[in-house]
Amino acid sequence: MENARLLDERLKRIIGEVGNRTSGEIKKSLLLEMEKSFLNVLEAHYRRETVRLLRLFSEVVNKI
Repeated sequence: MENARLLDERLKRIIGEVGNRTSGEIKKSLLLEMEKSFLNVLEAHYRRETVRLLRLFSEVVNKI
């Protein structure tokens, strides 16, 4: 009976460790995906702002 209890505790620790490692890998994957999304959004924003700035600059040059 004691052996069964020890085996049960050991299995719980192993399952917990595997779960922690797996969840850590999932978190890393999600963070990488989120980073890519943020970078894409920032790049699109910078492009729009650059185009806006160039248009404003062009308008000022044309007025001069």
